Amino acid sequence: MGIKIYPITEKFNPEKPYSEKILSTENMLIIHFYLKKRQKIPLHVSKSEVFVTVLLGKGKFFIGSEENSEILRQEESLFYESEEPHGFEALEDMIVQAVISPNPQQKIKL
Repeated sequence: MGIKIYPITEKFNPEKPYSEKILSTENMLIIHFYLKKRQKIPLHVSKSEVFVTVLLGKGKFFIGSEENSEILRQEESLFYESEEPHGFEALEDMIVQAVISPNPQQKIKL
């Protein structure tokens, strides 16, 4: 069974980042994050591996610390190893897709 996934730009929240669980299986979790310019997902760690792709916009992606980062634009991706501190900040309105494996079975706090 194939599932086609579309990000929806109306989900931006001017107050704080919005996240939407797209797919959850025993082995992985896919989440879309919707951030307005200057909104941030704070630095955090996960026991899972995380693969992020910018679907819309541009942002600063933290790698290990907020002092170490990469700028990613639409269609660019970054891989984080398990236990590697990570997070991101929108430099313009941005939609990020995160593929997390294995599924951490817990909600990410925004």
